[in-house]
Amino acid sequence: MFRTKPYQRFTRTILGVAGGVLLLFGLFNTRINPLWVTPTPWTDEGFAEYRPIYRQQRTAKAGLARTREWDVAFFGSSRIDVAFDPELPGWGDQRVVNLAMSAGTLPETAATVRYTLERNPIELAIVGIDAGDLTSPTSLYRSTGFMESPFNPKGQDLERELRYLVGVSSFEASVKAIEHRGTETLPEYTPQGHRLRHQDGGIVRNVIRRDAIPYAMRKARGRKHHCETSPWKVSLVRQILDDTKSHGVRLVIVIPPNHASYMAVYYAAGDPDPTFAKDREALVALVEASNRAHPGEPPAVIWDFRDFHELNCEAIPPEEPKMHWWLDGTHARKSLGDIMQARIMGWPVDERGRDFGVTLDTASLPGRLEQLEAGFPAFKSAHPGLWEWTLEAMKAYRSAGEAETNRSP
Repeated sequence: MFRTKPYQRFTRTILGVAGGVLLLFGLFNTRINPLWVTPTPWTDEGFAEYRPIYRQQRTAKAGLARTREWDVAFFGSSRIDVAFDPELPGWGDQRVVNLAMSAGTLPETAATVRYTLERNPIELAIVGIDAGDLTSPTSLYRSTGFMESPFNPKGQDLERELRYLVGVSSFEASVKAIEHRGTETLPEYTPQGHRLRHQDGGIVRNVIRRDAIPYAMRKARGRKHHCETSPWKVSLVRQILDDTKSHGVRLVIVIPPNHASYMAVYYAAGDPDPTFAKDREALVALVEASNRAHPGEPPAVIWDFRDFHELNCEAIPPEEPKMHWWLDGTHARKSLGDIMQARIMGWPVDERGRDFGVTLDTASLPGRLEQLEAGFPAFKSAHPGLWEWTLEAMKAYRSAGEAETNRSP
């Protein structure tokens, strides 16, 4: 009566093998810790420089936020992810991390700020808010990997953590980290979360023509139907302000720059608010209301770098694959990000960047808006070749769209 039946032995064998495989996966993944979320006493930190977080950057940056201690953190979209280097000498002994993410918008940024503040006693948060985010009622956060990451406050914690420990995707990332280390190939991201490497995607003129110009045209078209501040996005800015104030964290909001060719499209396409004055006015009102409501906490400030400054009007070379200041039409390189950080922190800055960016508040806003209104005519006059090239690229995109529309089925 106590004899084990064949099907029971089979079941136990299968379960034993499965359990053994999961144990091996868990030991392997925690040894490598490929996404920064599974640190253990036996983790080999020699893999830190080689962890391939690009494909799962939300999960990995949550790992950086919750498993290491930081003094300063950057948040926002790919414009901050690419441009802001946490390892500049000006930071000295301060521990700085870049938690910005590709395609990040305010829903993700607000959640990331809150997640970080609840786990890390940072002193300074530098938060990028892209022009147009406050006046856009939508976000791509459900399709960016955010929902599967620890940043999602409504995620299934147990299932998620088990996936990090024994999941196939973690195993694949571990194998990739081993390959990187074996060949001494550095991946896109540094251990401080900065997307520093493997960014260029061909001749930059072609990249801007293919990506930035059409994107701006589509955005301008959509803004003709909706160009008012989104109550949802406004509430998320308030959340960022409230969270930083409640934790006694100094907040710097950054409006990142765009290349002049990208910005000029909004004027040429008839955007209802090409200077993005509504975004700036809303941010100033929100920040100043928060500062008044919390007089005992560090006041938040706004730094605005989006205009037709000469650094944003860099000439687009005809054949060369790279520009000095710009990766493409919407992303500044580290070289320009270094200047932005210097301006924000009051560090010495190159002569070319000493007047780059302004702080926004109630007193400075009217003058800034006048400057922005005058900026476009000045750009056309000072850079006629770049302006004509932008118009030609817009015309080519329209022609391609018309050809596609008229193509026979």
